[in-house]
Amino acid sequence: MSADLREPLGMWVEHAKHRFVYGLEQTPDDRLNWSPGGEAATPLQLADKVAGFMGFVAANFTGEEFDPSQAPPPSQSREEAQQRLNQSCDRVAEAIAGLSDEDLARPIVAPWGRTYPLAFMATGVAMILGYFQGQLNYAQMAYGDGEPNIPPQWMAD
Repeated sequence: MSADLREPLGMWVEHAKHRFVYGLEQTPDDRLNWSPGGEAATPLQLADKVAGFMGFVAANFTGEEFDPSQAPPPSQSREEAQQRLNQSCDRVAEAIAGLSDEDLARPIVAPWGRTYPLAFMATGVAMILGYFQGQLNYAQMAYGDGEPNIPPQWMAD
């Protein structure tokens, strides 16, 4: 990944964060802790998963140690979940902006155990955020929300 891709990737993280937070805002209060069934995550659990994943990404991008056992307790409110999402996504965007060419070549181990150059993992962040966005939309559709919950003017800038 060349330096000229760092800015668009950081912008994509910002857009993905904005869409997820907006989708969470559109979720009625009585559905925040509702699951479509089985092992499916609730909207608040999905938000915590995104925040946790982005914390892992930020730690890897900055060379910090990531300890999943230090995860905070589950979010109890929309506002708490949104704050965690905003903080973790902002950390990732800042980390991307500060990556050097040497950083981008640095090998990191993915959660599934395979080693990749950091640049490869950076390009996959947006794809994984999209997956979680789809899970939130699935939960919304399961309770009858037929809207895609896309923010007005999303990605217009």
